[in-house]
Amino acid sequence: MRARSSLAYGSGGWDTILVSSPNPAAPLTKDVSAPPIWARPDPALADAGIEGESVVATVRVLAMALLLMAPTWNLLHHPEQAIHITGFAVTFAAGLVAVFIRWWLRAGRWRPWVGFATSAFDVSMVTLALTSFLIVESPMVALNSSVTFEMYFLALVATSLRYDARICIAIGALTIGEYGLLWGYSAANYDLSNPAFVMRAGPYIPVDLTTRLVLLAVATLLSVMIVRRAQRLLYLASHDRLTGLFNRAHFDRALGSNIQTASRDRLPLSLAIIDVDHFKQINDAHGHALGDRALRLVAEMLADDMRRTDLVARYGGEEFVIILPGTALDAAIARIDALREMVSSTSLDLGDGRTVSLAFSAGIAGIPADHEATDARSLLEVADRRLLVAKRTGRGRCVGADLPAFEPEGEPQST
Repeated sequence: MRARSSLAYGSGGWDTILVSSPNPAAPLTKDVSAPPIWARPDPALADAGIEGESVVATVRVLAMALLLMAPTWNLLHHPEQAIHITGFAVTFAAGLVAVFIRWWLRAGRWRPWVGFATSAFDVSMVTLALTSFLIVESPMVALNSSVTFEMYFLALVATSLRYDARICIAIGALTIGEYGLLWGYSAANYDLSNPAFVMRAGPYIPVDLTTRLVLLAVATLLSVMIVRRAQRLLYLASHDRLTGLFNRAHFDRALGSNIQTASRDRLPLSLAIIDVDHFKQINDAHGHALGDRALRLVAEMLADDMRRTDLVARYGGEEFVIILPGTALDAAIARIDALREMVSSTSLDLGDGRTVSLAFSAGIAGIPADHEATDARSLLEVADRRLLVAKRTGRGRCVGADLPAFEPEGEPQST
């Protein structure tokens, strides 16, 4: 935001105040790009990452079941060969872990570190298989393996489904490090040019192994680029282009998810619906361009005052919604009212010595304080009903409890 001085009329007359307002020529979504590469995913990407993790878990189980066919056949027909025994054992163990991971996720036990852990498991199981080849066969069988080595690429591509560039980079580095360490250990402890090794698995060609490391790096870069592209597209799909806040579609999904979490963990949750007062008058008197500036300014103040765990969205027109997880109703009322006072003390500079005052009304509801609010729809209805009371009783106030029936004089004015 850009700070500027403007005049506002208060109880003591005209005062000079410092107002922060966004540049009207540079909306928050102008030239939208992906977030910093090492940044924590925003809630929309986190939700997509959870879904991606579930998809990977299902595919992992199916893949392990199919991959188990070859070592099982080899073990049944050549039980005397140690490589078939270890191949079956590693694949079977990986399959058991894959089933456990899928069960863990279906039980709703996802945590932010799960994507890193499961991705590390995928590439480490490939490394474990190659290491077992080194132990029971020869180092060149491990280093020149084609089928097993290519599983690294499947694991690296799967990291992109977590929609977290940090996972792609970390797991890519882990993969290159593990295979490079396997190569370094083999070169330091074995004569890789030994004809016996060459006869079983082909010649030792350092350039080919270097190329493999390069290809792993390229696969890592590709997965990062996929995530970065998805981040930008998902940002555009889940955010309001005027204000940069989340849009209604994402809010609807997030509210349902937050209510489920609050119910499961027995935590409070509050919801506020905010309506900018007399917004239609601002548009009619000063034009839609100034109305857009007013919405952007209010949106920026709402977003700046919230915690990282809160979610602010544009609900439609001049209405905004705020989800406050882990916040009891009384605390939510106090926070929103403090925010209301901050907005009401702000004016929008018209550029000719005049200003436009801003204010909002809010309706607030909470779980479990409001017993009738048992799901997303009923929680919204309670908050919306209280917003209507706030508007009909004079605006510029927060209502967080049901009041006795109030009959306004005449029809309520449209804002």
